[in-house]
Parts: sequence; C-alpha cells; structure tokens
Amino acid sequence: MPTALSPPTVRITGIRRNRFVEFDYSVGDRDLSVELIMPFAAFDEFCRRERAVMLPPEGEAPMPERLAGLYRAPERQT
Repeated sequence: MPTALSPPTVRITGIRRNRFVEFDYSVGDRDLSVELIMPFAAFDEFCRRERAVMLPPEGEAPMPERLAGLYRAPERQT
C-alpha cells in the first residue's frame, strides 16, 4: 500500500552576501534533500510555486508564517 508523501519542505541554512538564500529542499522524504542557493526574489517565487513548507533552522523554534522574518543573518554568514 503506497504511503502519502510529505509536502515539499525548505530549511534555510544561510544567507550569503546579503543577496542569496542557501537552503535545503526536500520532497517526500525529509532525509533526502538537495542544497540550493537563490537570490531572495527567486527563493520567494520558488517556495510559492512549490507550495513548500518552511522548516525552522536546526535546533530552533518553528518559523513564523511570514517569510520576511527569515532573512535575518544566521550565525555562519560567508
């Protein structure tokens, strides 16, 4: 019997040069993901188009619904 796939998810892992969002993207199995990097506008469009669920950064509380709060610089900024 097939199991239902979990929805697409994104987890922000970093901000680069205050222009790009680094994130992990997963579909169906959160243990399998790809690392991507996009400009902020492209990231917003990608998340809307994919209807991705925003996961909190590792070890943090759940993300707020509004994406604007996600763009604060993480600890490891390069």
